[in-house]
Amino acid sequence: MSQKLILPINQALLTASMKTQAYLDKFHFVHYGVDMVSSRGDRTVYASGEGTVLETGVDSVVGNVVAVLYPGAQCRNGRSGDLIFRYFHLERILVKKGDAICKDTRIGCYGNTGSLKMAPHLHLEADSDTAHPLFSPTVLRSSFLHGRSMGANDATVCNPIDWLACKQSPPDSQSYRTAGDVYIRPEDLKIEMA
Repeated sequence: MSQKLILPINQALLTASMKTQAYLDKFHFVHYGVDMVSSRGDRTVYASGEGTVLETGVDSVVGNVVAVLYPGAQCRNGRSGDLIFRYFHLERILVKKGDAICKDTRIGCYGNTGSLKMAPHLHLEADSDTAHPLFSPTVLRSSFLHGRSMGANDATVCNPIDWLACKQSPPDSQSYRTAGDVYIRPEDLKIEMA
């Protein structure tokens, strides 16, 4: 099975990109994912395609977490493979471990859970290491995720933007734009239209 993954927020406003120097300068840590909110105020986070919920839980650093396996995900560069998406800062989790999901499945609602108190948003990470769905280079010490403190590195972490398409047709009617801040690099905004 091969599939294009779509944005987890239908009217997405991208607010921070992955591994930018501007983000590091402002917040003093590397950003290993993308941040987004709804441009319409709807905090619903949907699955990006057909997959399986591998883990859900509460992390002391990034709050409520869902890890999903998407088999046969297609990258914009033509590569495909199994991919883990990790969803952070969820206000509510609406799925459970073992659930089969599709693009219409509501995973939860984004919020500002965890110790990194910022405005409510969804932080999304992508990882090709499907054997370790709870590894995240975002955390040093954590109560749920495993991070750099265990000697892991970020070699398998991918830029989620490279794996996402914008499904403009109904019923999704997706759109995206940037928040206009300096943390988004122009090359990261090439979300494929589906």
